Order: sequence, then C-alpha cells, then structure tokens
Amino acid sequence: MGKIIGVVNQKGGAGKSSITNALSHEFARRGYRVLVVDYDPQGTQTMLFGFNKLSQFIDTEHDITNIFNNEDINPINVKENLYLIPANQSLREEAESGRMGKELVLSNFLRGGFGKKGIAEEFDLIFIDSPADSGALTVGTIAASDYILIPTRLTFVDSTGLVGTLQTIIQAVITFRLELSILGFIPVAYKSRLKEHNDVLSSLKQTIPQILEKHSFIKKASDELFLEPIRDRIAWAEAAAKRVSIREYIEKEKRAQKDIIFSIENLTDEITRRVLLPAEINV
Repeated sequence: MGKIIGVVNQKGGAGKSSITNALSHEFARRGYRVLVVDYDPQGTQTMLFGFNKLSQFIDTEHDITNIFNNEDINPINVKENLYLIPANQSLREEAESGRMGKELVLSNFLRGGFGKKGIAEEFDLIFIDSPADSGALTVGTIAASDYILIPTRLTFVDSTGLVGTLQTIIQAVITFRLELSILGFIPVAYKSRLKEHNDVLSSLKQTIPQILEKHSFIKKASDELFLEPIRDRIAWAEAAAKRVSIREYIEKEKRAQKDIIFSIENLTDEITRRVLLPAEINV
C-alpha cells in the first residue's frame, strides 16, 4: 500500500498547495506512481493542475464527495504517473454536516475496509492537500495519513498557527488512536537576510521539540524535524498563475531562480529517505 502524506497547517497562506504540487510532480518525474487528493473545498490544488471550474466535477466519476456515500472515484490522470482527485464546493457541505464518523471517511476510502479495497494500494505515494482550518476535513486528513508534513511561513503570527496545528494533530491522535509520524516542518518563503525569519526559525526549533517531548506517543520520521527552507521567489506565484509546475516554469522562463528546483530535489530526496526507503528495507 502506498504511503499517505498529509500536508497540514491550519493557517492560510502557509504554502501547502504549492509544496504539494511541486513534490507530486517531482516524485512522478522520478517514476513513482503518485495520487494527489485535494481535500480543500477552495480547490487551490485542483486549480494549480489547470482546472478552474470546480463545479464541473460535481455528480461525476471524479466527485470527491462520493466517498461519503461509500462510492468509487475515478482519479484524473493529469500527467504520466500523476493522478488527481479534484475538490469541489460540495466538500464544505459534507464537512459541516452532522454525519457521524465524517473524520474517518477519507481514511476508509484510501486504506480500505469493510471488505473494500483501498485506492492507496494502486499508488506509491498519496499526498493530501488539506484546508486552512482545524475542522473535520483537516482532522480527516490527519486521520488518513501515515505521515504529516507541515509547511510554515516564518512570522510570529504563522508560528502561533503552527503551534495550534500541532495541538490539532495531537488531539486527533488521542481521539482516534492514530499511528502516524511527523514527517517534518518546511519553512517556506524564507528570506535568509530577514532577522524576523531567522529569529522565528530559531525559536521554533526550540519550541516544537519541547511540545513533542511532552507527547511521546507522537512519532517522528527523523530527529531532524526541520527540513531545508524554501526561499522566497516570485517564480512560485508566476507558476501558479500560469497553472504549470514550478520545475516546468523555471526551466522554460525563469532559469535564474533554479535554486528552487535544487531545493525541491533535496526535499524529495529527504522524503524518500524518511518515507520510502524504510518500507523498501522492511520488504
């Protein structure tokens, strides 16, 4: 069964969709079979893949809300090795419904159960792009994941949101008795010369381990919690506006910012070491 990575931060603008999109393209480029689940009713990830009209997926074979009725979904093959389950606005209605067990619906769909095969068996990696809140869909992302990847900007406000996100993860693990690991924290939009960014990063590197030490049942994929920072570059916004992957955009139009590609490659290498290589060794 493929490894499931939930990309989570309940603070908006943390870079979840951009990082998910970049990583999914990079792993697919390396030959891994990758599924991206857009579990955010706003559908930013879906739009990054070039689909601007979310309503086109309602009541179709691609409708993500099918999972709430125990029905199948046909992922969209957007590129070689790369598949997408798009979001649509009906997700919000499901999240706000009084349906019992709605936080576990995505987990059941991906992992299987009740005599039904989980779609995760068809892929090497599954990325879940979650909403910017602490509601049922975010908790559902956590409950469905083997690993949690947390992007964050390096401002005081964002650091406060990061602590809140950790508390949501901890509470979900306790409530649903989850077995998951913190894959790591990714500082995004990093400016190495900005004092605030360096001060916040230094503070987080002290605070986050202290929080996790108090909750030893939360596993870590590595003792090195913080991954290589992703530097602030205009190419991210420009690639998003053109609905192309960050690698494709830089190689064609912004080669001066090729350091972004190197960072994504390094990040992919590290995730491979933390997530995929242990599974291969166990086999």
